[in-house]
Amino acid sequence: MNEVPQQPRASRSWWPLLVLILAFGLFAVSRNQPVSDSQDSVAIGKSAPQLELVRLSQDPSEMSIEGLPAGKVTLIHLWGTWCGPCTMEYPHLSEMVQEFGSNDNFAFISISCEAGSSETIESLAQRTQNFLDSIDADTDVFADPRGMSRENVAKSLGKPHMYFPTSVLVDQQGTIRGVWEGFSPNGVDQMKAKIEELL
Repeated sequence: MNEVPQQPRASRSWWPLLVLILAFGLFAVSRNQPVSDSQDSVAIGKSAPQLELVRLSQDPSEMSIEGLPAGKVTLIHLWGTWCGPCTMEYPHLSEMVQEFGSNDNFAFISISCEAGSSETIESLAQRTQNFLDSIDADTDVFADPRGMSRENVAKSLGKPHMYFPTSVLVDQQGTIRGVWEGFSPNGVDQMKAKIEELL
């Protein structure tokens, strides 16, 4: 009786690599996973985060803002040209903002965040403008050179760091009414509906 030769057992040396790949994949997804319902955020009902920004479209020494426009529904949007989900969302966001452009009770604060601590305001302004030109967007954009605005937003969200992109909707009384973290295909539609509800 002939014995059937057994196949050699597959090496299990690939298991640690597989586990590492899966863990990294889950981490990457979770970093950009959008909040499905803006009302889930612990920030809802809190006061708006304090902002310290400079305008990128002008000489930074000539224009800065602290705080929010008084008495307006304001959408604060933090993003970066280096962030894939951000550049996917921004064209749709820009179109939505244009729809509200004639409404004096609405304000949009777009904050372009640098890719690293070594980036200058000048290079950030150039990269931001190049991106806006490439999508034919005409929105004022600000920078957060000291990172204080990002830190304040993260604190409002009860998190040690921010997801990109992040949008925070604030009502006329300065109370947070909506939060969208990460990119979601229907996120801009949700923002639009909430803005219309508040105006």
